[in-house]
Parts: sequence; structure tokens; C-alpha cells
Amino acid sequence: MGNQKSKETDPRAPHPDPNSVISDESEKAMQLAAIIESSDDAIVSKDLNGIVTSWNSSAERIFGYKAEEIIGKSITLIIPPELQSDELMILSRIRAGQRVDHFQTVRMTKQGERIDVSLTVSPVKNPQGKIIGAAKIARDITQQKKLEASLQMSERLASVGRLAATVAHEINNPLEAITNFIYLAKQQAVSEKAKRYLAAADHELKRVAHIAQQTLGFYRDNSQPTTLLVADVIEDVLAIYERKFKYKLLHVERQIEPGLTLFTVEGELKQVLSNLVVNAIDASSEGGRIWLRARTSHHFQSGERGVRITVADNGAGIPREDRAKLFAPFFTTKKRVGTGLGLWITKDLLEKKGGHIRFRSSNRERSGTVMSMYLPHGGPEPRRHAELVA
Repeated sequence: MGNQKSKETDPRAPHPDPNSVISDESEKAMQLAAIIESSDDAIVSKDLNGIVTSWNSSAERIFGYKAEEIIGKSITLIIPPELQSDELMILSRIRAGQRVDHFQTVRMTKQGERIDVSLTVSPVKNPQGKIIGAAKIARDITQQKKLEASLQMSERLASVGRLAATVAHEINNPLEAITNFIYLAKQQAVSEKAKRYLAAADHELKRVAHIAQQTLGFYRDNSQPTTLLVADVIEDVLAIYERKFKYKLLHVERQIEPGLTLFTVEGELKQVLSNLVVNAIDASSEGGRIWLRARTSHHFQSGERGVRITVADNGAGIPREDRAKLFAPFFTTKKRVGTGLGLWITKDLLEKKGGHIRFRSSNRERSGTVMSMYLPHGGPEPRRHAELVA
């Protein structure tokens, strides 16, 4: 015991060097700072009032604010207005000494872009153990979310495809039976008007089979593109919906360039036009107007010659919050009857042929929606025709 006491009080015994301790702590701090700066994630600290106290280079890259722009300001600067309660919840948990793990939410960049993030927030304590703030790691998961949504959409489309394959198989026999009945009725028909109706019904029946097979991927393309008079195709489509026009007392106006032609598959062009006309009918109130215009046009980027067809209505218009989702599969505002596939199919068909579709819409009374689609001519140069003055 005596020897131990003597050793403890021996002035010759080695003592820790204070400079060495400070040096070690400084080195650790430098290493920590280097890790923070090199991280791909945003690493931010704030006090218990949500005021930013540090902001690394990845935070600058992800959110667009320089450190000098945001340090000293509230972290709510990057929180969307409707999610401000997030911060109250996070600070409440931090004050209670709790950690927030992998909290997925939305934040806003300096440019106003919304991004998906995953947040991990931990309490920061002073040497006495008192909680004085929070350290936050924010990971940008926007691309991950888009990939997940894409995979989910692919799964839904695959499910629809499997279901539709079953439906297509089941409707083949009834379609053949109806075709046969129409053939027999044509033999017995006396009036020319009845014969025309039966011929039109037969034609549309074939188009139904064509569309079903094509959409499901079972279509072996036996239909070849041909030069079509656009006015004739439009009239055929309008004839299909004649009863709907009369039921809603809709007035249809046509402005079609004389002799305008397209070199394409007739069934596909009718499918695209049908989707747009049906949407215009559904959007129109009783006594409304629908306009169909067709004229020679050129691609807005390549300058390639083609045809622009516009379908417009003076209905209620598309709500602003729905416009960005308009061409997404399964999105519909027709809750009872809509599949949400019509405009998606239309856009897909047009883009595969080098075309495009655009729209503008207003919710002001009787302003309605204008759908404008472009298709390249695709065939030999037709004769020149006078431009339609719209």
C-alpha cells in the first residue's frame, strides 16, 4: 500500500501533456469536419428554435442555398407551407431526448422545386449533458421514389395486361357471332340507309377487335398504313357519337383544310380521335360547343411537315391540380366510368409515330379545354393545299 501511495505522489511519475490532449481533440474535430463535408447527404445542425447553425456542401447542392444564405435563419425556409407542422413534431421529440429515424417527407429547394427526402435527426448535447440543438442528415430520395412509382405502375399495367388478355380471349366468340349476324342482316336489308348503318357497324366491330389486340400486345400488324383523307376519318368518328351529341344538345363545328391527308393506320388514328372527342363530350355541359380543326402543320422542333388536329370544348376545364397528371396511366377525373388509360394510350400512340399532344385549359366559365395533336405525314408528298384560316 505504501509503495502504491508513494508511486501516485511521486513527482517523477509521467503526467499527460495538455497540448497533446488538445491536439488529439483538434485532430478528431478536423476528421469529423472532413467527413461532414465529403458526405453525399445534407448534414445540418440547428438550435432548439429551429435556427440553422451549420450547413454542409451537400446541403448547398441539394437545397440550393449557400451556407451564408441560410445559417442564422429558420429551417422552415425549406419546408413546404402545408408541412410546417413537421418541424414542430421534430423539435418536440428532440427536446424530449428522442431521435427521429428515416422520416420520409418532402422539402423545398431555393428554386421552389419539391424533393423527396429521408430525414434522420438526433439531439445534440453540451458537455454537461444538456440538449442544446439537433443534428440532421437529409438524404435526397427523389429518384428512388420515382423508380418505386415506376415499378408500381409497371406492375399495375402488367396486371391490367393479364386481365385484358383473358377478356380478349373471352370476347372473340361473341365478336365473331355479331359479325356473322351483321353479315346476314346486310343480305336482308332493303333500304340503302340500313345497309350503310350495317356496313358502319361491321367496320367499327373490326376496329374494336383491332384495338383490343393491339393494346394487349397480341396484335400482329396486318394493318398497313395508308393515305387517308382526314376529313373522312373525322366524320366517321363523329358519326359514332351522334347520339351523344344530340342527347346533350351539343353543337359541333368543323374547320378542316380541304384535301388534307395523312399516311397512317386508320384504326389508330380513329382511336386517338375517339379518345379526344369522348373527353370533350364528357366535359361539355348541355348546349355546349365542340370544335374540330385540322390543318397542315410542322413539328415545332424538327420542322417536319405533318398535320395538326385540334379538339376543343367550352366545358368546365381541367382543375389546375390535375393538369400535371393528365397523361399518366390510371389517372381519371371520371370516377364512375373512367379507366384513366385513354389519354395515356393517345400520347403513347402519337409519340411512337413521331408526333405529340399538348393542351391548354381554363376553369373560367365557358373557357374549356383545347387538345392539340400533331402527326407527321409519314408518306409521299401530297399536293399542296391552301392553309386553313382558323
